[in-house]
Parts: sequence; C-alpha cells; structure tokens
Amino acid sequence: MSTPPRATAGRPRNATIDREVLDAALDELATKGYAAFSIASVAEAAGTTRPAVYRRWEDKTALVVDAVARLAETEPPVPTGDPYGDLVAELEDFAHCITEAGALPLAGLVLAQQVDSAVRDAYLERVVGPRRARIADVLQRGIAGGQLRRDADLEVAGTFLTGSWYAIHVAGGSVPVDWASRVAGLVWAACRG
Repeated sequence: MSTPPRATAGRPRNATIDREVLDAALDELATKGYAAFSIASVAEAAGTTRPAVYRRWEDKTALVVDAVARLAETEPPVPTGDPYGDLVAELEDFAHCITEAGALPLAGLVLAQQVDSAVRDAYLERVVGPRRARIADVLQRGIAGGQLRRDADLEVAGTFLTGSWYAIHVAGGSVPVDWASRVAGLVWAACRG
C-alpha cells in the first residue's frame, strides 16, 4: 500500500501569477537588460508583490533562468521527411523565437558574457542546444538521403544558418521576410557541392 503525498502548509501556488511574473521578467529583460533587471519592477509589472516573487524564485538569477527556459517552451517544427523543407521550417521558427520579447537582448548578453554563468548555461542548454541539435539532425538527414555531400562541413554550415540572422541584425539591417528560405538555400547549395 502506497503512502499518500504529504499535504503542504498554506495555499496552493497560483499558476497565473507564475505566468504573469515570467512574462514580466521577459519584458524586463527585453527593455532593460540583465544588469538593470529588477525583482521589484517585475513584481509591479506582474501585478503582484516582491514577497510573492521571492516565494517562487530565490533570487534574480533563478527567475531569469526560468524565464529563459520559457523561451524554449514553444513546440519545435515537426520533421516532415523532407530535410530541406525541415531546415527552412526550423529557421522560420528560429526567426520567430529570437524576435520574441527577451530573446534577442538576452542572446546579446550571453554573447557578451555579461550574465551570471547559471543564466548563460541555462540559455545554452535550454534554448541554443536543442535548436542546434535539430539543425544538425536535419543536415545529417540530408546526407543520409544523398542530398548533401558526406564530407560537408556540417559544424560550420550550422553556424552560418542562425549566424546570418545575427549578422544582419547587428549591422542594423532589416532581416528579409524570406530570410529562412534564402539562407537555407545558400547553405544547402554549398553542402551539395
């Protein structure tokens, strides 16, 4: 016979407050950056109190890590069996996700190494890592299907894909609406030989 779970003291946690705080945290990151990120401002924007935030997250770093993880909660594109089409879909998803509140400023902070190592590690593990793995898988499926050369440098090819978005943005340009298909086409052609 199993033992029933022990009841905890107090009221159950309100999931609505959790979501509102995470949304406010992402907005705070997007507008002020990590250095000026404030629990007080997040609480005010979420319509709650600092103690309510601190009951859920022990400090600024813990809150930012969970906010970063929330960026990765969107469903990735489902593979279709067409590696090239899947690559375009993955890049379209990347472009959408990177323009969401908080993603681009946090990516810049991570690149500049201006965040706590726990935040950087969470960003790499929960946001960057899964996408890189999916892109590598798509390119590997292109090789397996004979569409790409077996000796194609997939490591560098993978960096060209998302890196081109950052390069356009950093240079102050406007990312074209057909960016995903254009960059996928260039990398695909280079790897096809």
